[in-house]
Amino acid sequence: MAYLADLPQPLLDRQEALEQALRTHVKEAVASELPLYRMMEYQLGWIERDGEPAVRAPAPRFHGALCLEAAASVAPDGEQAESAGAAAAAAELMFQSVQVHEDMQSAEMRADDHPAVWWTWGPAQAINVGDGLHALARLAVFSMGSRGETPERVLGAVATLDSAALRYYEGQYMELTFQERVDITEAKYLEMARAKHGSLVGGAAALGARAAGATDAVAEAFAAAGERLGVAAQIASDVDIIWGGAPAAGMVLNKSKIYPVVHALEHGSIAQKRELGTIYFKRVMEPSDIEGVRRVLDKTGAREHAQARAAEEAAAAIEQLEGAGLAADAMDRWQTIARALAGS
Repeated sequence: MAYLADLPQPLLDRQEALEQALRTHVKEAVASELPLYRMMEYQLGWIERDGEPAVRAPAPRFHGALCLEAAASVAPDGEQAESAGAAAAAAELMFQSVQVHEDMQSAEMRADDHPAVWWTWGPAQAINVGDGLHALARLAVFSMGSRGETPERVLGAVATLDSAALRYYEGQYMELTFQERVDITEAKYLEMARAKHGSLVGGAAALGARAAGATDAVAEAFAAAGERLGVAAQIASDVDIIWGGAPAAGMVLNKSKIYPVVHALEHGSIAQKRELGTIYFKRVMEPSDIEGVRRVLDKTGAREHAQARAAEEAAAAIEQLEGAGLAADAMDRWQTIARALAGS
């Protein structure tokens, strides 16, 4: 579910603070020496399988950084920095939780630059790791209460986090059911993408806004903007899978209906639909089939259509933020983020 090989500068600016917040909240919540927690640290990129410190720094983190960016946009003076850190840790831990489960569901043997948790310790322990990270995310949100937030605001943040998680799983369910079907429309794809991808990004943005003291209306604007950004990012990622050499061709081989394929199946000629259907109805797709998919998509204009749709979603995200009362420099940073996520 990685959207970008390189995050835009506004999100890179948040990495140090995010890493500090993550380590703080995991340390606060975990006193046990049970190996389960070492597996979680492995997923977070902090240690190697043998428990030694990681050789490389973790890959830049998207969801937690977006949460901090939203908080800084609402409260640029940093008044709510501790609450924002807790929210950002929660957003990132939730993403890591679903990533552990998704790696297993899609049989991805590698996550970032290391073997996936399920491949390293088995599916049963991977379920424990994913669920444990979800619990840590909730504890991070609850810790906002010890950082000056009112009970009402803490409960609102918990509801934001849990709603995002539930919508993600709705979207993941839809995506899995799409695999053996060729009748998926663009409208169905977008419904899935808003749930699976938009929910986590929108939830991260809303958590950051709430942690910084935003009104419900402003938090909802961030949630809506984040949802659009999540969809834009996923469509751009789908394009990269086919034409950009992204290391996620397994999504095609698993028969996932990425956006350019959905567009071609809905709008291509009968011959083009038949050719794609022949590939997707094979019992097992081979790596060589990706070239066949690419060849059909090139004929349908699916790439250009997908790029235009990603740009449209990114523009809609910025429109959602225009009424949130943000400073001009904050809006400039969100413009940079939106363009990068849309691949433009």
